[in-house]
Amino acid sequence: MELIRHEMAHLPAFEQLAKEEGITEEICLQFGDTFDAAMTDEAWNRLRGAYESMRKDHGDENEVFKVCRLIEDAGEAEEFSQMKGAMAAVVHPAGSV
Repeated sequence: MELIRHEMAHLPAFEQLAKEEGITEEICLQFGDTFDAAMTDEAWNRLRGAYESMRKDHGDENEVFKVCRLIEDAGEAEEFSQMKGAMAAVVHPAGSV
């Protein structure tokens, strides 16, 4: 959890740094969501188990847990992930430079 919290804290810090340095037009700084998609029942059981463990360990009101979400509908998971055959997915914030 601390690693995820650490990574999430850096997303706005990168944005602020790029603005302060005046390089927002020169770099590609993107914020959005990333995912772990399940393509098999075994993978979905593992991903769902990790998600539920995080909920149990940290609670529904934890700031990191609140921004993660499950996509349990196969059609929605496939559309979101653009992975043909995706059964489900766990989604969380991400950024890239």
